[in-house]
Amino acid sequence: MDSSMDKIWEDIHKTQIWGGYPAEHVIRFVARNYYKKNRKNIKILDFGCGCGSHTWFLAREGFDTYAFDGSHYAVKNAERKLTEENLLANFSVSDGLNIGYDENFFDAVIDNVCIYANILQNIEKMYRNIYRVLKKNGKLLTVCFGKRTYGYGHGKKLEEDTFTDITDGPLCRRGVSHFFEEDSIREILESIGFRVLFIDTILYSDRGNWVQQYAVQAQKV
Repeated sequence: MDSSMDKIWEDIHKTQIWGGYPAEHVIRFVARNYYKKNRKNIKILDFGCGCGSHTWFLAREGFDTYAFDGSHYAVKNAERKLTEENLLANFSVSDGLNIGYDENFFDAVIDNVCIYANILQNIEKMYRNIYRVLKKNGKLLTVCFGKRTYGYGHGKKLEEDTFTDITDGPLCRRGVSHFFEEDSIREILESIGFRVLFIDTILYSDRGNWVQQYAVQAQKV
């Protein structure tokens, strides 16, 4: 079976817990698209849930929530977070290349900086998997790193714009990282069949180092 997760993430989730609250761009995406709907009938997948901050938010807001991660420790930590508040979600330990959900199942999928951590071939496969499990007109929010992020070009180059063993910056000791341009993420999604709705740029400094992210909303058509 194919594997996309760098083994370093199992060690990271074994020893670290971070991100206790959801990102603003995730809240905005969910609120604008789904708050006025019957939430218990809206199925949303947290793709690569990590410590579970977005899973927690979705469950707390009353959505039919699903989540997975390739790390057993990540899922364990996320489950614990929800259990402490008597919240429910459908968890599994899975690889993004081999998600087992039915076709046309989800109303929305959220990938908040998970898929970027791969070589380009795997990135494209994961976006194809998301397209498969989304309902017609279902929406994707995917967030990835741009080339202005400090650390781009550092470490060992695996392919164009993909590096590992980055030694400094926000992606230091985070395994494989692919860095995007606005045109490159648009091209990938549109080649799969998505219609790109919006690409918002997030640019900020963290301890003096620049971080650039693209928050991309796309729709299955």
